[in-house]
Amino acid sequence: MNDFQEQAKNWLRNVVKQNPDKIKAGVEKAGDLIDKQTGGKYADKVDSAQEKVGNFVDKQNAGEAPGQAGAEPAETSQPASQSGETAPGSTPGTSAGSSAGTAQSETSDGRTNS
Repeated sequence: MNDFQEQAKNWLRNVVKQNPDKIKAGVEKAGDLIDKQTGGKYADKVDSAQEKVGNFVDKQNAGEAPGQAGAEPAETSQPASQSGETAPGSTPGTSAGSSAGTAQSETSDGRTNS
């Protein structure tokens, strides 16, 4: 695993440990939206994914994730936004969560949805 992947994994692990309730709530909200948009067509799969994420978050907070036995704790001397580094999944000049919910897509008739 390269340095970037290792840093991303450690960053995500720390986020999960610091915000377990927010992560679970966000996954539940996203799953509910998917169910609403699809008319419940994929409800079983969505519920399964929500459960798996919840279990993973719980295991992270218990101190050990699947396949992570004996892993060293990540160093958290500075958040990425203060050290000049870009958080995984973000664009330089933005914070990791600043673009949530702002994705835009173009419809078949050329209009932009946000």
